[in-house]
Amino acid sequence: MIKKFKDEFKTNYKLYLTLIALLIIFSIRLDYFIYSPGGLIELTDRTIVDSSYKQEGSFNMTYVTSRYGTIVNVLLSYIIPDWDLESVDDMRIENEDAKDIELRDKIYLKETSYNAVIAAFREANLPYSIDSVDVVVTYVFNDSHTNLKVNDIIKSINDDEVNDFDDIYPIIAKYKVGDRVNIKVLRNDKEVDCYADIIELNDRMAIGITLAEIKNVTTNPNVEFVFKKNESGSSRGLMCALDIYNKITEFDLTKGRVISGTGSIDENGIVGDIDGVKYKLKGAVKNGADVFIVPTNNYEEAIKLKKENNYDIEIIEADNLHNVIEKLK
Repeated sequence: MIKKFKDEFKTNYKLYLTLIALLIIFSIRLDYFIYSPGGLIELTDRTIVDSSYKQEGSFNMTYVTSRYGTIVNVLLSYIIPDWDLESVDDMRIENEDAKDIELRDKIYLKETSYNAVIAAFREANLPYSIDSVDVVVTYVFNDSHTNLKVNDIIKSINDDEVNDFDDIYPIIAKYKVGDRVNIKVLRNDKEVDCYADIIELNDRMAIGITLAEIKNVTTNPNVEFVFKKNESGSSRGLMCALDIYNKITEFDLTKGRVISGTGSIDENGIVGDIDGVKYKLKGAVKNGADVFIVPTNNYEEAIKLKKENNYDIEIIEADNLHNVIEKLK
């Protein structure tokens, strides 16, 4: 058997070496991502609202096309004008690996989506309730002394229950630097006992982590999201809020238009800035959008790009959900 393999390899070694080289070139990832203009994702079938009102046009998320930094993709980025190369180091907090970055962005996706539900129902004066809040670890600092992991849901600290973000600091403030606290978390739906040593961070007692709140919301009518595996980040929040609002109120904000946009949102309807405006705006224009909605902090960049490239699209500045709705009306 071994002799047969050796003879086969000697006869076809050039082919095998070529295949191995191609495998390396196309599969090994370098510490880079390649970004380019994306397109539109219509929210009609992505935010599902029971008994929703009909709309003539559509609300659409805009996105940035992201590719892993394989050797081939990195080389192509020097040739293709719309492909921009970015180091993973520019996205890291300290020595974070790419998997934790992706996981954190998945958390932000859920956080902004359920904030969008609350913001839309508040604006429409319709009932909702926050049944519970998951306080989720999004980053663990290098200087921390803990075995907590990204995506852990904190349930208690030294037997003090954690029901929302505001519970954390009063608990931590009871201890001094060097004290160790026991932390119960949900990890992959299983309860796990963890620990953390108290450290001083920005003149406050801390355990060296960052957190997000994912709110579990009940509404009438009911709202459900359809998430795709490749989606992440917080920039869908504003457009989800607009789409939900349009489905739970009688007036059709779209007026038959293809409305695109980007921006994070909190439960009070405040719109946060985002990255990748040039990719999202170009993708919106290429895919025939009539309107592009952009956060206040990104508005001037979008207007500049529109003028430089002579884009035929209306750009609306977004500071909060209420004002965007009034502009669309």
